[in-house]
Amino acid sequence: MKHMKKRLLSRKLFVSFILFTFISLSGYAQSIITGKVLDDTNLALPGVSILVKGTSKGTTTDFDGEYSLEASPDDVLIFSFLGFKTQEILVGSQTTIDVQLVSDSQALDEVVVVGYGSVKKSDVVGSVSQVTAKSFEDQPLTRAEDALQGRAAGVAVSKSSGQPGAAIKVRIRGVNSINGNNNPLVVVDGVIGGDLSTINPSDIASMDVLKDASATAIYGSRGSNGVILITTKKGRGKSKINAEYFMSFDNVPEYLPTLGAADFAKIENSRLIRVGGNPIFTDQEIAGFEQNGGTNYQKAFFRQGMTQNAQLSASGSEGKISYFLSGNYVNQEGLVIETGYERFSIRSNVDAEINDKLKVGLNVFAVRATTINNIDGFRSFQGSEVVKALGWDPTTPIFNAEGGYNTFSSKGIASLNYNPIANMNGSKLEFIEDRLNINVNLNYEIIDGLSYGLVVGASAVNNTSENYVIDFTAPDASYNGSKTTGYQVSNILTWAKTFGKHNITATGVYEFSDFENRSNGYSAQDLAVPNGFYLGELAGGQSIFNGYNKSAIQSVMGRASYVYDESLYVTGTIRMDQSSRFRSDKNTGYFPSVALKYSLKKMDFINNGNVLTDFAVRAGWGQVGNQDIAPYSTYPSVNANSSYPFDGSTRSAGSSPAGYGNPDLTWETTTQLNFGVDLAFWNGRANFSMDLYQKNTEDLLLDVPVPTTNGGGFITRNIGEVENRGIDLTLGGGIIQGDNFNWESNFSFSYVKNEVVDLGGVESIQGTFGSTDGKSQTWNIIQVGEPIGQFQGATFLGTWKTAEATEAAIYGRIPGDAKYQRDTDGNVIFSAIGNGTPTTFWGFNNTLTYKNWDMNIFFQGVHGFDVYNTVQGMIVGATGNQRSFLSVEQLNQWTPTNETDIPAGGDNINGSTRYVEDGSFIRLQNLTIGYTLRDLGFINSLKIYAGGQNLFMITDYTGYDPEHTSRPADNAGNVDVAAGINAGAYPNPRTFTVGFKLGF
Repeated sequence: MKHMKKRLLSRKLFVSFILFTFISLSGYAQSIITGKVLDDTNLALPGVSILVKGTSKGTTTDFDGEYSLEASPDDVLIFSFLGFKTQEILVGSQTTIDVQLVSDSQALDEVVVVGYGSVKKSDVVGSVSQVTAKSFEDQPLTRAEDALQGRAAGVAVSKSSGQPGAAIKVRIRGVNSINGNNNPLVVVDGVIGGDLSTINPSDIASMDVLKDASATAIYGSRGSNGVILITTKKGRGKSKINAEYFMSFDNVPEYLPTLGAADFAKIENSRLIRVGGNPIFTDQEIAGFEQNGGTNYQKAFFRQGMTQNAQLSASGSEGKISYFLSGNYVNQEGLVIETGYERFSIRSNVDAEINDKLKVGLNVFAVRATTINNIDGFRSFQGSEVVKALGWDPTTPIFNAEGGYNTFSSKGIASLNYNPIANMNGSKLEFIEDRLNINVNLNYEIIDGLSYGLVVGASAVNNTSENYVIDFTAPDASYNGSKTTGYQVSNILTWAKTFGKHNITATGVYEFSDFENRSNGYSAQDLAVPNGFYLGELAGGQSIFNGYNKSAIQSVMGRASYVYDESLYVTGTIRMDQSSRFRSDKNTGYFPSVALKYSLKKMDFINNGNVLTDFAVRAGWGQVGNQDIAPYSTYPSVNANSSYPFDGSTRSAGSSPAGYGNPDLTWETTTQLNFGVDLAFWNGRANFSMDLYQKNTEDLLLDVPVPTTNGGGFITRNIGEVENRGIDLTLGGGIIQGDNFNWESNFSFSYVKNEVVDLGGVESIQGTFGSTDGKSQTWNIIQVGEPIGQFQGATFLGTWKTAEATEAAIYGRIPGDAKYQRDTDGNVIFSAIGNGTPTTFWGFNNTLTYKNWDMNIFFQGVHGFDVYNTVQGMIVGATGNQRSFLSVEQLNQWTPTNETDIPAGGDNINGSTRYVEDGSFIRLQNLTIGYTLRDLGFINSLKIYAGGQNLFMITDYTGYDPEHTSRPADNAGNVDVAAGINAGAYPNPRTFTVGFKLGF
């Protein structure tokens, strides 16, 4: 019995031990964890990665954001998704774990596109500035260029005209070329040759600006003016629909002061009497003008403009397919009567993950943009339509007694040009651009670490221009149509491998592209039928023209990057380009670059610190080229649309020499050296970057004058050198980061000094901006030792005083006439008198949020340049077709008893120091306040906002806007060599905006 009891006791102990062990182990047994993952707006997030920490075991959420996973109580689950902060959660006793991920805009900013790939921001070695949608989403924009303005150090964005749809000048680290194009290269989703003016700002996810040669060399000959890489938005997560609409009201910030009809008539009488004439206005007429004020043509020429912008987009992902679809409509009624701009655009970005190795994307973009009555298209020999409105006779009404227009001044005074109100209302200049871009991209992972990428892009741009202008008594009509097609094929092989602390990436590219242009048109002068654009054959004079050109470029590029222990970074690039624009023995260019960065963040004094958390130094060197000459420029050319009266009377059709050609032309080369410092504070809460650079452009593709004895004209040669030296600074971060209140601020600063170093043995070259005052002068000049953008003119010395009557008589002048500096022979001296190229740019962008409120404040400053305000010279008058005084300063003009320096007569030279002004300014570019409501039933969010743009400006400039730069009368030439010349540019408006954003 005792033996049996012992055995029973042993069995009980054994069973108890087993039960104890089972119970103990049951606490560590795995169970099924389920849950749902939402974003910060309570929408389900499909595709979220859920990983058991320290293992390779994991899963992803389904379309409804739900998941299921085996895990034990001691396991930690890691929830991660692109664009959201990663969360770690201990399982414990939970069997259901619901998670709400918080958006992390900084995580999106961590990736920088560097061309043919992307890298973490911390791995960037060259000089790159990034502008993300976050920095401009609170500013109502219709142009992508406005999103860059003041937000990227080293990038100068100038609105040279307020004309709806007008070109906006973008320059990266100064201007390189005297005759060539200084526009940066625009690459949209990997396809070269984009146009910023056509891109919907709401489609942009980020813009990465490559500035130094170590970064731009990957684009070789097309990267000489810098590169702007635009990445458009992609879909992710649950389907979302967003809509936005805003309306803006545009006004002239400030009208320019001009004489009223009564004062104008009095001064006109005194002007005529002074030179021995008779007054043309009676006292009764002047009294009538004092009563009714006459006609203010400036106010009749302008109006309140209005802009409407509507945006609709849908984005999301379905399984392994993600999409972003958008449509945009812009309609602008300009400040000037009968001017406007309309744009329709659609975009479709679709990406598909075919399997674990193959990903395919298709991007389609289409736009139609229509510009109506661009004032640069009107005859501007005596100034633009703006100038004509400012200088028109205020004593002549717009309409005559019969209800028709007074086409000219009733007394033949003031402006002798055609009535600008009649011209704008009766003319129609319509320019239509249709653009279609298609981009197919493919990425295939051959083996682990080795992938092949393919980018195939095709574009078609159709431009048509139909112009009917009634300026003067016989209207003219013209038509021009052009079609440009192009394609690009980029083959990209990328290998990346990590060996302990060593990380190596190598990229190889073979790329080719082709562009073809066809154009034709006609012009008809002296139309016999009013508004008879389509009856051009009835015109007194006719001409037709046709054009064709084609060019291609083939490239091979290799890039290697090495990173050691997240401390040492080295990148080297070599690109070979072959261009059809040069002869076969001159068409190959090699463009190398190298860059080095060293980060000290792992050193003890930084690693253990709380304030300075990263400190890196960078250096880079590289070369890029420029092929910007017209196709076939190396060959002699002829003008097939010529005629000549061989018999002395009857003209016969034929051809004539047009260009000399130069078989020795080759690449214009820019060499750049860059040194940089990057600092991070408080683990990236604040960041500072500084870059010092010098870039020299040699072997300029320069048009050199040919003596008239040898045929005249120009021949393009590789001579000359231009240098740009400067500094870029960027400082930004979160000044205040709290539960309810946040203040994000970014400041960018750029200084660039431009200098013409060499012009091939000559000291100066005459510019091409002809004067608008009828004096056949040139208002710009290019000089060795000076920046591009030099003004040329006379030096104004005030007025001839009574005591100087004898000396004045030597030059045919009397006291009270304008006085100018003269040489020993008595001729007026024309020399460099100012410069229109700015040296300093800065922007200060601030976004403040308090609970549901947000506010954006953006300041912009430009300094270190002059404006050649020849518009003021035309208002003053007494020159060209502007025969009378209209400036209010004439109320204090010279008299024998009041000998001021305001001339009462004589020769008014518009091109003189009298009209050179300091153009520096500080502008409040944007102030917008918004309020957001959330969770309104089926509406996820509703934001209502209001604000203003160009609200005020601090400047000493007396014109409409110091940013203005007019095009020459023939719209030809490089605008940079004539920067700062205002011959009647369209004013930039002051804008007040109201709008809303809806999220579904």
